[in-house]
Amino acid sequence: MIRNLCLIVFGLFITQVAVSQIGTGEIRGKITDKETGEALPFVSVVVLRGDAQVSGATTDINGVYSIKPLTPGQYDLAVSFVGYKPVKVTGVIVNAGRFIEKRVQLESTAIDITEFEVIEYTVPLIDKDAGSTKQVITREEIAQMAPRSAVEIAATTGGVQTSADGQISVRGAREENTWYYIDGVKVRGTTRLPKAAIQEVSVMTGGIPANFGDVTGGVISVTTRGATNTWFGSVDVLSSGIRAGGQNIGLDPYAANQVEGVVSGPLLFRKDSLGNRDRSIVGFFLSGNYQNTQDTRPSIVGNAYLTDEARQRLVDDPMRFSFTDESVGAEEGIMIIDGTPTPGTQFVNPGTLGIYNSFFLRPDDWVIDDSRRNSSIQGINLSGRLDFATSKLVDIAIGGRFDFTDNNLYNFNGSLANYQNNGVQQSLSYTVWGRYTQRFKTSDDSGIKNAFYSIQADYIQRDISSFDRNHRDNVFNYGYVGRFEETRVPNYSFTDTLANGVFVHDGFRPIGVEYQASDVNGDLAAVTSSLFDFYQANGLNPNSLSEIRAANGLLNGDPVPSIYGIWNGIGAPFNNYSFFNQSQFRVMANGSVDIGGHAISLGAEFEQLTERGYNLAPGALWTIGRQRTNFHIDEIDYDNLISQEQVQGQWYYTYGRQIGSDQSFFDANLREMLGLPMNGSDFINLDAIDPSMLSLDMFSADELFNQGQSLVNYWGYDHTGKIQRGRPSFDDFFNKRDEFGNFTREVGAFQPIYAAGYIMDKFAFDDIVFNVGVRIDRFDANQFVLKDEYIVGEHYTVGNNPLFSDHPSNIGENYAIYVDRFDNPTEVIGYRNGDFWYNSQGVLINDPGVLRTTTGITPFLVNPDETGENLSSRAFERYTPQVNVMPRISFSFPISDEATFFAHYDILTQRPIGQNRLNPIDYLFIENRTQNIITNPNLRPTSTIDYELGFQQVLTKSSALKISAFYREVRNEINIRALVEAYPQQYLSYSNIDFGTIKGLTLTYDLRRTGNLSIRANYTLQFASATGSNANSGINLANSGEPALRVINPTDRDQRHVFILAADYRYKRGKDYNGPVIGGNQILADAGVNIVANLGTGTPYSQQQAANGAAGIGSLGGATSLRGQINGSRMPSQFTINAQFDKSFNLTLKKGEEGERDRTANLNVYLLINNLLNTQNIIGVYRFTGNPDDDGFLTAAQFQPQIMDVEDETSFRELYSLKANTPFHWGLARTIQLGVRFDF
Repeated sequence: MIRNLCLIVFGLFITQVAVSQIGTGEIRGKITDKETGEALPFVSVVVLRGDAQVSGATTDINGVYSIKPLTPGQYDLAVSFVGYKPVKVTGVIVNAGRFIEKRVQLESTAIDITEFEVIEYTVPLIDKDAGSTKQVITREEIAQMAPRSAVEIAATTGGVQTSADGQISVRGAREENTWYYIDGVKVRGTTRLPKAAIQEVSVMTGGIPANFGDVTGGVISVTTRGATNTWFGSVDVLSSGIRAGGQNIGLDPYAANQVEGVVSGPLLFRKDSLGNRDRSIVGFFLSGNYQNTQDTRPSIVGNAYLTDEARQRLVDDPMRFSFTDESVGAEEGIMIIDGTPTPGTQFVNPGTLGIYNSFFLRPDDWVIDDSRRNSSIQGINLSGRLDFATSKLVDIAIGGRFDFTDNNLYNFNGSLANYQNNGVQQSLSYTVWGRYTQRFKTSDDSGIKNAFYSIQADYIQRDISSFDRNHRDNVFNYGYVGRFEETRVPNYSFTDTLANGVFVHDGFRPIGVEYQASDVNGDLAAVTSSLFDFYQANGLNPNSLSEIRAANGLLNGDPVPSIYGIWNGIGAPFNNYSFFNQSQFRVMANGSVDIGGHAISLGAEFEQLTERGYNLAPGALWTIGRQRTNFHIDEIDYDNLISQEQVQGQWYYTYGRQIGSDQSFFDANLREMLGLPMNGSDFINLDAIDPSMLSLDMFSADELFNQGQSLVNYWGYDHTGKIQRGRPSFDDFFNKRDEFGNFTREVGAFQPIYAAGYIMDKFAFDDIVFNVGVRIDRFDANQFVLKDEYIVGEHYTVGNNPLFSDHPSNIGENYAIYVDRFDNPTEVIGYRNGDFWYNSQGVLINDPGVLRTTTGITPFLVNPDETGENLSSRAFERYTPQVNVMPRISFSFPISDEATFFAHYDILTQRPIGQNRLNPIDYLFIENRTQNIITNPNLRPTSTIDYELGFQQVLTKSSALKISAFYREVRNEINIRALVEAYPQQYLSYSNIDFGTIKGLTLTYDLRRTGNLSIRANYTLQFASATGSNANSGINLANSGEPALRVINPTDRDQRHVFILAADYRYKRGKDYNGPVIGGNQILADAGVNIVANLGTGTPYSQQQAANGAAGIGSLGGATSLRGQINGSRMPSQFTINAQFDKSFNLTLKKGEEGERDRTANLNVYLLINNLLNTQNIIGVYRFTGNPDDDGFLTAAQFQPQIMDVEDETSFRELYSLKANTPFHWGLARTIQLGVRFDF
């Protein structure tokens, strides 16, 4: 036996497989004689689910038994022994990662009794498991609660805070520091599951054991229901109304509907020797959910929309025009038109100014709707599993999840006038997993018990795409308004260098534009059509494309002007075409064995993540295409006289176009597509070409990069969006060219590697239960990083430079050197080690600017030419894998049978999330970018040291109180900062620079059902302070060039007081009913109400000195300085009540035959109301005023001249006030849904 166990343990490590939390529990206890209290050895203890045996054990010499691993759920415990009455304990609830202690007393008897004495299991009031702080919400509780999702359910526990966007923060940690697991699979993406599919939700806020890693906040683990030996099912329909005739009709204005269903049962039975069914060996569980909601974020202040009449008026008549005093068009030169010399003065138009009529809107032109328009979401979610019990010692489970959503992306800036063009995001994800568990038999006298191992593998893939629903992947349709045919003719100027003088061809001149509007973007085309209508009404015609643009008409690809910089203009398409692919492969294994009093478990984990992404701003394709067409034939070739002709007595000399060597790849492909010579001099009018004839592969990668003002960003795909097969080398990005000589700019997929191993021992010593473990995590970003983040180029250090050998004694070999000039430097002027700068004498300096020369900061470069667009891979090196060792210690001991003390100490680490993918495109064009925010591929894992001390006390037979105090020290958190005096350009990036402390106290009161009432209430006092609240909280300091904060302040999650009450008041049926009776009917039998109330004090924000137009699309008034301290002010408190009212009806589907049970079902009708009191909770304010609906811009004296200078001051003020009252400063409005659930 020991040999087998050693082989198992050895195999776990050599295969590099891994496990975090498979999600099993344990039942343990002691069997004693009821009369004498003596321990009974060799008693049979069997775990049953229904009538089928799941597992079992016999007690040892001390009467102690332990049964594991058990899948979370509800079981019966059958205890039998010769000479004693058998006992069955029903309804024993097993939770993941915990042991359930059940002691049983047997009564001796002189006769053989086979009928079991039935005892109903009661969940203990206090948890004697060692040290971890965990709240488990079971299926029975979940069914009665108003929350439906795992996230909402988790938010009802103490120490958990919900942010404005619905994300979870555990004990002040950042939202991304919390991980979700579903059936042991780490979730990437949605956690959506049918409510009826959830067996339990476990929320671990502290004392995280060693079998969990890569987390510094909390762990929320969801276990779904498994297969059973009997058939069951459920259908749940929930609705608030429907959308009909363009309106939402029902209980509330939001038309939220969903249908859920689950079904489970056995597929294959094992038969006994008599041919009767013994137990199920194959069972299944399947669940599904369909959701269709018109408004996913109900606003309590409503949403403003133009009336249909006002919007149509603006489409039909988008602009008003007037002539200006300036003329448009060159007056010099002569052109030959129809054989007649024509002076340029005939092609000069008066200047025209077009003003959008949307600048003159009034309140009568819009309405306030309760629900958002064109922001619906629909989706389907399926999950299922197969359980194979091939023997009593082997379990195999296979499962999977599928999720698809189609979401119209709400855009507040575009909601007033352009909601019809909201973007679309479609998300498709699926998960498959398999788990193999084997237990080992041991003899009754063996010192080894409960030996088992489990191996699990899972694969997750997510695909997310965003696009304009009208255009999808027709990228040249984005921003297309129509066909423009610009007529260009040779222009001549007089010269007298020859006898009698001649007219010499000096260029080409546009003399007219024909426009054919397109219905691809009809609202945009109407803008330009209105300009042409104005010209024609005045007997004119635009002479050039530039004249159209000068009059505020739109060309293909032009951005749509906003309404005063406040609201998006009508017709603007969703200017994003993107897709994202993420896959995760994990292999996990763990093993456990009880040796003596020690429950030893160990395991390992391996994860390979692959991410690919592609993002294109397609609206500007026309603009860069126009810039790159004909660029190489702009000049006249005076060595190529094409013709000389005499017209009306004057000679005209015409020359050809000079074909330059700088022809763009786009231009060459365009000529080939049109059937023109690729090296010809034909002038191409790009705007006259149908967009269906154009494609992205006509551009090279560098052309789409647009000298740093990039239209495209990608990794794992090429510049056209085609997936990349294989893994290109990093050198390929800088050096590889295609057959046309263009750089291919291949960027590989992001493929970080995570691995971990742990060992853990749970044991008891003098009634003290210890859980001691250690975990080792290894993270490899598996990519290249800059050798020095301050120098984007290969450079010398003190130790390897070839010129200078005399350095101050305190200067290390790895210090960067700064010199007097790039070429042939003659002296060292300074040094740097990380963020610390020194002058040439080795003295630490505060301002590195003193090291600047006439050419700026001058590091000692290996090759000064290999920077910027000539950057090479020699400036980079491989990421150094990070290894972290994390001890975990927790313990608990009973002070008495009714009181327990517990404590823990943990070190937690988590790999960086979101800001660490290498993007070489950023470094290539670092000198050309106006906003240089660059990810940092060299980020390290963040860490947390967690302490907790707690006490549990039974108050009455049905209530208990739990008090715990916690302290967390966070380190190496990520924030943005400025790389001051970086070369060749100062830029912003992310670093592990934040630190802070979180301390608090949580009180939890648990009242088990007493009469009709049960209560779970908690209070959390918390102080969360750090140098930053999130990865971008330092952006203002970074933009100003100031150093990052080194002083802690309250974070955005510093909510000092939170009270949560989950109460259930319910009437039973039959003899236990104590409610009103009318006409002999128990009218409230099986009826109840469940309330979840949340009261929290306000979260902090930073006040500012002056108004700055914060409500606009951009900052209309510029930046402003801080008033007071960071996060020194508080928003108001928030209070929400969510309630569910329900009543169940027992139904008899079929009367059973004699000796058989009736076939029954349950019908539950419920009313779900979120924000029962429709409380107007303020969750955001403007920093200057502290108000949610007024930023102070309209009344600020310094902005009055700017406001009075607009086209219509009254309209501007009305539109700005409307925008200032953003729905995102308010909590959700009340929603009401009626549901019916049928269980069978």
